[in-house]
Amino acid sequence: MKSTTERASAYLAGMPVSISGQRGDAAAFRAAVALVRGFELSEEEALPLLSLWNKDCLPPWREKDLRHKLSWAAKSSAGRPTGYLLEAERPQSGQKAHGAKSGNRTCRPDRPCKSNSTSQSVSEPTAPAEDHTWLRKKWPEFHPLTQADIRTVGELRGILPDAVDLAHRHGFLRVAGVQGHRCLVITEGTFAQARRLDGQPLERGDGTCIKARNLSGSQGAFIGQGWLGETTHVLLVEGTIGLIEGLAAMLLVDTPHAWSILAATSASSRFARDSGLLERLRGREVHIIPDTDEAGMDAGSSWLADLQAAGVHATAHCLPKLCKDLGDVLQLPEAERQPILHSLFIPRP
Repeated sequence: MKSTTERASAYLAGMPVSISGQRGDAAAFRAAVALVRGFELSEEEALPLLSLWNKDCLPPWREKDLRHKLSWAAKSSAGRPTGYLLEAERPQSGQKAHGAKSGNRTCRPDRPCKSNSTSQSVSEPTAPAEDHTWLRKKWPEFHPLTQADIRTVGELRGILPDAVDLAHRHGFLRVAGVQGHRCLVITEGTFAQARRLDGQPLERGDGTCIKARNLSGSQGAFIGQGWLGETTHVLLVEGTIGLIEGLAAMLLVDTPHAWSILAATSASSRFARDSGLLERLRGREVHIIPDTDEAGMDAGSSWLADLQAAGVHATAHCLPKLCKDLGDVLQLPEAERQPILHSLFIPRP
Protein backbone atom coordinates (compact mmCIF):
# COMPACT_ATOMS: atom_id res chain seq x y z
CA MET A 1 0.00 0.00 0.00
CA LYS A 2 1.36 3.39 -0.96
CA SER A 3 2.23 5.91 1.73
CA THR A 4 0.36 9.19 2.05
CA THR A 5 3.33 11.03 0.57
CA GLU A 6 3.41 8.72 -2.45
CA ARG A 7 -0.32 9.11 -2.96
CA ALA A 8 -0.03 12.88 -2.67
CA SER A 9 2.80 12.90 -5.20
CA ALA A 10 0.75 10.84 -7.65
CA TYR A 11 -2.26 13.10 -7.17
CA LEU A 12 -0.17 16.23 -7.72
CA ALA A 13 1.21 14.78 -10.96
CA GLY A 14 -2.31 14.80 -12.32
CA MET A 15 -3.03 18.43 -11.46
CA PRO A 16 -2.54 21.23 -14.03
CA VAL A 17 0.67 23.21 -13.77
CA SER A 18 0.78 26.94 -13.13
CA ILE A 19 1.00 29.01 -16.32
CA SER A 20 1.29 32.78 -16.24
CA GLY A 21 -1.75 34.49 -17.75
CA GLN A 22 -3.88 31.35 -17.36
CA ARG A 23 -4.88 31.64 -13.69
CA GLY A 24 -1.48 30.31 -12.70
CA ASP A 25 -1.75 31.70 -9.18
CA ALA A 26 -4.98 29.75 -8.65
CA ALA A 27 -3.37 26.54 -9.96
CA ALA A 28 -0.46 26.87 -7.53
CA PHE A 29 -2.82 27.51 -4.63
CA ARG A 30 -4.97 24.48 -5.50
CA ALA A 31 -1.84 22.29 -5.56
CA ALA A 32 -0.81 23.58 -2.14
CA VAL A 33 -4.30 22.99 -0.73
CA ALA A 34 -4.34 19.42 -2.04
CA LEU A 35 -1.11 18.66 -0.16
CA VAL A 36 -1.62 20.29 3.22
CA ARG A 37 -5.41 20.10 3.47
CA GLY A 38 -6.33 17.18 1.24
CA PHE A 39 -3.56 14.80 2.34
CA GLU A 40 -2.84 16.39 5.74
CA LEU A 41 0.88 16.80 5.02
CA SER A 42 2.87 19.29 7.05
CA GLU A 43 4.21 22.29 5.18
CA GLU A 44 7.74 20.83 5.38
CA GLU A 45 6.55 17.45 4.06
CA ALA A 46 4.62 19.16 1.26
CA LEU A 47 7.39 21.50 0.09
CA PRO A 48 9.53 18.87 -1.76
CA LEU A 49 6.45 17.59 -3.59
CA LEU A 50 5.30 21.08 -4.54
CA SER A 51 8.85 21.97 -5.63
CA LEU A 52 8.95 18.98 -7.96
CA TRP A 53 5.57 19.95 -9.46
CA ASN A 54 6.83 23.53 -9.75
CA LYS A 55 9.59 22.57 -12.21
CA ASP A 56 7.01 22.34 -15.02
CA CYS A 57 5.34 25.66 -14.19
CA LEU A 58 5.74 28.60 -16.58
CA PRO A 59 7.50 30.43 -15.07
CA PRO A 60 8.47 28.39 -11.99
CA TRP A 61 7.72 29.95 -8.61
CA ARG A 62 10.44 30.85 -6.15
CA GLU A 63 10.78 28.67 -3.06
CA LYS A 64 9.63 31.43 -0.74
CA ASP A 65 6.49 31.86 -2.87
CA LEU A 66 5.80 28.12 -2.60
CA ARG A 67 6.26 28.29 1.16
CA HIS A 68 3.86 31.23 1.30
CA LYS A 69 1.21 29.31 -0.64
CA LEU A 70 1.57 26.26 1.61
CA SER A 71 1.25 28.44 4.70
CA TRP A 72 -1.77 30.19 3.23
CA ALA A 73 -3.35 26.89 2.16
CA ALA A 74 -2.89 25.45 5.66
CA LYS A 75 -4.93 28.33 7.08
CA SER A 76 -7.67 28.08 4.48
CA SER A 77 -10.64 25.79 4.96
CA ALA A 78 -10.90 25.41 1.15
CA GLY A 79 -14.56 24.56 1.72
CA ARG A 80 -13.62 20.98 2.73
CA PRO A 81 -12.68 19.06 5.87
CA THR A 82 -9.04 18.30 6.52
CA GLY A 83 -7.99 15.02 4.88
CA TYR A 84 -10.66 15.11 2.19
CA LEU A 85 -8.33 13.48 -0.36
CA LEU A 86 -7.10 10.63 1.84
CA GLU A 87 -9.92 8.37 0.74
CA ALA A 88 -10.64 10.05 -2.60
CA GLU A 89 -9.74 8.53 -5.93
CA ARG A 90 -6.64 10.27 -7.20
CA PRO A 91 -6.24 11.38 -10.83
CA GLN A 92 -4.09 9.31 -13.14
CA SER A 93 -0.56 10.52 -13.76
CA GLY A 94 0.21 11.82 -17.24
CA GLN A 95 -3.05 13.78 -17.42
CA LYS A 96 -1.52 17.08 -16.28
CA ALA A 97 -2.75 19.01 -19.31
CA HIS A 98 -5.99 17.14 -20.00
CA GLY A 99 -7.67 16.51 -16.66
CA ALA A 100 -9.12 13.36 -15.11
CA LYS A 101 -12.00 11.17 -16.17
CA SER A 102 -15.14 10.72 -14.16
CA GLY A 103 -17.73 8.23 -15.37
CA ASN A 104 -18.11 8.58 -19.14
CA ARG A 105 -17.15 12.24 -19.31
CA THR A 106 -13.80 14.04 -19.38
CA CYS A 107 -13.45 16.66 -16.67
CA ARG A 108 -11.28 19.75 -16.77
CA PRO A 109 -9.20 19.99 -13.58
CA ASP A 110 -10.45 23.53 -12.91
CA ARG A 111 -14.15 22.67 -13.17
CA PRO A 112 -16.34 20.24 -11.21
CA CYS A 113 -17.71 17.51 -13.48
CA LYS A 114 -21.16 15.98 -13.31
CA SER A 115 -21.39 12.27 -13.87
CA ASN A 116 -24.00 9.53 -13.90
CA SER A 117 -21.53 7.35 -12.02
CA THR A 118 -22.33 6.56 -8.41
CA SER A 119 -18.84 7.74 -7.39
CA GLN A 120 -18.49 11.52 -7.43
CA SER A 121 -15.33 13.28 -8.59
CA VAL A 122 -13.56 15.59 -6.17
CA SER A 123 -14.02 19.24 -7.14
CA GLU A 124 -11.09 21.64 -6.89
CA PRO A 125 -10.48 23.72 -3.74
CA THR A 126 -11.59 27.29 -3.46
CA ALA A 127 -9.64 29.73 -5.66
CA PRO A 128 -7.22 32.00 -3.79
CA ALA A 129 -8.92 35.26 -4.74
CA GLU A 130 -11.92 34.31 -2.59
CA ASP A 131 -9.77 33.54 0.41
CA HIS A 132 -7.84 36.79 0.02
CA THR A 133 -11.08 38.73 -0.11
CA TRP A 134 -12.12 37.13 3.17
CA LEU A 135 -8.80 38.05 4.75
CA ARG A 136 -8.98 41.65 3.54
CA LYS A 137 -12.35 42.04 5.25
CA LYS A 138 -10.43 41.72 8.51
CA TRP A 139 -8.21 44.72 7.76
CA PRO A 140 -8.42 47.51 10.33
CA GLU A 141 -10.22 50.70 9.42
CA PHE A 142 -8.04 53.14 7.50
CA HIS A 143 -8.01 56.86 8.34
CA PRO A 144 -6.47 59.96 6.71
CA LEU A 145 -3.14 61.24 8.02
CA THR A 146 -3.04 64.33 10.17
CA GLN A 147 -0.57 67.11 9.47
CA ALA A 148 1.42 65.86 12.45
CA ASP A 149 1.50 62.37 10.89
CA ILE A 150 2.78 63.80 7.62
CA ARG A 151 5.60 65.62 9.42
CA THR A 152 6.42 62.47 11.41
CA VAL A 153 6.72 60.32 8.28
CA GLY A 154 8.89 62.97 6.64
CA GLU A 155 11.20 63.06 9.65
CA LEU A 156 11.41 59.25 9.90
CA ARG A 157 12.33 58.88 6.24
CA GLY A 158 14.40 62.05 5.99
CA ILE A 159 12.33 63.39 3.09
CA LEU A 160 10.25 66.43 2.30
CA PRO A 161 6.82 66.43 3.99
CA ASP A 162 5.48 67.64 0.63
CA ALA A 163 6.23 64.20 -0.84
CA VAL A 164 4.34 62.50 2.00
CA ASP A 165 1.44 64.89 1.54
CA LEU A 166 1.39 64.22 -2.21
CA ALA A 167 1.20 60.45 -1.69
CA HIS A 168 -1.47 60.98 0.96
CA ARG A 169 -3.63 63.19 -1.26
CA HIS A 170 -3.52 60.58 -4.01
CA GLY A 171 -4.78 57.91 -1.61
CA PHE A 172 -1.58 55.85 -1.21
CA LEU A 173 -1.08 56.63 2.50
CA ARG A 174 -3.43 56.00 5.40
CA VAL A 175 -3.23 55.39 9.15
CA ALA A 176 -4.55 52.33 10.99
CA GLY A 177 -4.13 50.42 14.23
CA VAL A 178 -2.00 47.28 13.68
CA GLN A 179 -0.81 45.00 16.51
CA GLY A 180 -1.93 47.65 18.97
CA HIS A 181 0.20 50.39 17.38
CA ARG A 182 -0.66 53.42 15.29
CA CYS A 183 0.78 52.64 11.87
CA LEU A 184 1.35 54.21 8.50
CA VAL A 185 -0.34 52.08 5.83
CA ILE A 186 0.93 52.24 2.24
CA THR A 187 -1.92 50.94 0.15
CA GLU A 188 -3.47 50.63 -3.27
CA GLY A 189 -6.34 48.39 -4.26
CA THR A 190 -5.87 44.93 -2.73
CA PHE A 191 -2.43 45.66 -1.27
CA ALA A 192 -1.61 47.24 2.10
CA GLN A 193 1.64 47.38 4.09
CA ALA A 194 1.93 48.74 7.63
CA ARG A 195 4.84 50.45 9.40
CA ARG A 196 4.77 51.83 12.93
CA LEU A 197 4.64 55.62 13.09
CA ASP A 198 7.04 55.63 16.02
CA GLY A 199 9.71 53.96 13.88
CA GLN A 200 9.80 50.78 15.96
CA PRO A 201 9.42 47.30 14.41
CA LEU A 202 6.29 45.19 14.16
CA GLU A 203 6.23 41.46 14.85
CA ARG A 204 5.90 38.40 12.66
CA GLY A 205 3.72 35.50 13.69
CA ASP A 206 6.75 33.77 15.23
CA GLY A 207 7.56 36.79 17.40
CA THR A 208 10.57 38.01 15.42
CA CYS A 209 10.78 41.68 14.46
CA ILE A 210 10.03 43.12 11.05
CA LYS A 211 10.15 46.75 9.92
CA ALA A 212 7.10 46.48 7.63
CA ARG A 213 4.24 44.00 7.55
CA ASN A 214 1.89 43.26 4.66
CA LEU A 215 -1.66 43.01 5.96
CA SER A 216 -3.19 39.55 5.62
CA GLY A 217 -4.67 38.98 2.18
CA SER A 218 -2.56 41.63 0.46
CA GLN A 219 -2.19 41.07 -3.26
CA GLY A 220 -0.28 43.15 -5.76
CA ALA A 221 3.14 43.16 -7.37
CA PHE A 222 3.33 46.89 -8.18
CA ILE A 223 1.66 49.90 -6.57
CA GLY A 224 1.32 53.44 -7.86
CA GLN A 225 -0.62 52.33 -10.91
CA GLY A 226 -3.50 54.66 -10.11
CA TRP A 227 -1.20 57.60 -10.70
CA LEU A 228 0.04 56.57 -14.14
CA GLY A 229 -2.63 58.57 -15.94
CA GLU A 230 -1.22 60.28 -19.00
CA THR A 231 2.35 60.60 -17.71
CA THR A 232 5.04 60.01 -20.31
CA HIS A 233 7.81 58.91 -17.93
CA VAL A 234 7.79 56.35 -15.10
CA LEU A 235 10.32 55.77 -12.34
CA LEU A 236 10.23 52.11 -11.21
CA VAL A 237 11.69 51.54 -7.75
CA GLU A 238 11.92 48.54 -5.44
CA GLY A 239 10.03 48.37 -2.17
CA THR A 240 6.71 49.82 -1.09
CA ILE A 241 8.33 52.67 0.84
CA GLY A 242 10.12 53.51 -2.42
CA LEU A 243 6.86 55.01 -3.64
CA ILE A 244 7.26 57.91 -1.17
CA GLU A 245 11.01 58.16 -1.71
CA GLY A 246 10.49 58.31 -5.48
CA LEU A 247 8.03 61.17 -5.05
CA ALA A 248 10.49 62.99 -2.79
CA ALA A 249 13.25 62.58 -5.37
CA MET A 250 10.99 63.84 -8.14
CA LEU A 251 10.12 66.98 -6.18
CA LEU A 252 13.82 67.82 -5.89
CA VAL A 253 14.33 67.95 -9.66
CA ASP A 254 12.93 70.45 -12.12
CA THR A 255 12.06 68.06 -14.93
CA PRO A 256 10.33 68.98 -18.20
CA HIS A 257 8.50 65.63 -18.32
CA ALA A 258 5.37 64.34 -16.60
CA TRP A 259 6.53 61.59 -14.23
CA SER A 260 4.79 59.00 -12.11
CA ILE A 261 6.32 56.63 -9.55
CA LEU A 262 5.76 52.88 -9.67
CA ALA A 263 6.95 50.73 -6.76
CA ALA A 264 7.45 46.97 -6.79
CA THR A 265 6.07 45.61 -3.52
CA SER A 266 9.13 43.34 -3.21
CA ALA A 267 12.16 42.12 -5.14
CA SER A 268 10.15 39.04 -6.11
CA SER A 269 7.53 41.12 -7.99
CA ARG A 270 7.36 40.18 -11.66
CA PHE A 271 5.41 41.52 -14.63
CA ALA A 272 4.39 37.94 -15.42
CA ARG A 273 1.86 38.30 -12.61
CA ASP A 274 0.59 41.67 -13.84
CA SER A 275 0.62 41.49 -17.63
CA GLY A 276 -1.97 44.28 -17.86
CA LEU A 277 0.57 46.70 -16.41
CA LEU A 278 3.00 45.96 -19.22
CA GLU A 279 0.35 47.00 -21.71
CA ARG A 280 -0.27 50.24 -19.81
CA LEU A 281 3.45 51.06 -19.92
CA ARG A 282 3.70 50.84 -23.69
CA GLY A 283 4.59 54.22 -25.20
CA ARG A 284 6.14 55.48 -21.97
CA GLU A 285 9.76 55.76 -20.92
CA VAL A 286 10.56 53.71 -17.82
CA HIS A 287 13.64 54.25 -15.65
CA ILE A 288 14.43 51.38 -13.27
CA ILE A 289 16.22 51.83 -9.94
CA PRO A 290 16.67 48.43 -8.29
CA ASP A 291 18.25 47.97 -4.88
CA THR A 292 21.95 47.23 -5.15
CA ASP A 293 21.85 43.87 -3.33
CA GLU A 294 21.72 40.53 -5.16
CA ALA A 295 17.93 40.23 -5.03
CA GLY A 296 17.51 43.79 -6.26
CA MET A 297 19.86 43.39 -9.19
CA ASP A 298 18.14 40.14 -10.18
CA ALA A 299 14.78 41.91 -10.04
CA GLY A 300 16.05 44.87 -12.05
CA SER A 301 17.37 42.58 -14.77
CA SER A 302 14.04 40.77 -14.96
CA TRP A 303 12.02 44.00 -15.13
CA LEU A 304 14.29 45.43 -17.81
CA ALA A 305 14.04 42.29 -19.95
CA ASP A 306 10.25 42.09 -19.62
CA LEU A 307 9.76 45.77 -20.43
CA GLN A 308 12.05 45.71 -23.45
CA ALA A 309 10.44 42.49 -24.72
CA ALA A 310 7.07 44.25 -24.50
CA GLY A 311 8.36 47.15 -26.60
CA VAL A 312 8.69 49.58 -23.70
CA HIS A 313 11.63 52.01 -23.79
CA ALA A 314 13.28 51.06 -20.49
CA THR A 315 16.61 51.93 -18.89
CA ALA A 316 18.18 50.59 -15.70
CA HIS A 317 20.24 52.93 -13.51
CA CYS A 318 23.00 51.89 -11.12
CA LEU A 319 23.18 53.77 -7.84
CA PRO A 320 26.53 54.92 -6.39
CA LYS A 321 28.48 52.65 -4.08
CA LEU A 322 27.29 52.63 -0.46
CA CYS A 323 23.75 53.56 -1.61
CA LYS A 324 21.51 50.51 -1.33
CA ASP A 325 18.39 52.28 -2.57
CA LEU A 326 16.91 55.64 -3.50
CA GLY A 327 16.36 56.42 0.18
CA ASP A 328 20.12 56.38 0.74
CA VAL A 329 20.60 58.79 -2.17
CA LEU A 330 18.18 61.23 -0.57
CA GLN A 331 20.33 61.29 2.58
CA LEU A 332 23.43 62.42 0.69
CA PRO A 333 24.59 66.07 0.89
CA GLU A 334 22.88 68.19 -1.74
CA ALA A 335 26.04 68.61 -3.80
CA GLU A 336 26.32 64.81 -4.17
CA ARG A 337 22.60 64.06 -4.37
CA GLN A 338 21.45 66.44 -7.06
CA PRO A 339 23.66 65.18 -9.93
CA ILE A 340 22.42 61.64 -9.26
CA LEU A 341 18.77 62.67 -9.24
CA HIS A 342 19.32 64.83 -12.30
CA SER A 343 20.64 61.79 -14.20
CA LEU A 344 17.52 59.83 -13.24
CA PHE A 345 14.91 62.37 -14.20
CA ILE A 346 16.70 64.34 -16.93
CA PRO A 347 18.80 61.79 -18.84
CA ARG A 348 21.05 62.80 -21.66
CA PRO A 349 19.43 62.74 -25.14
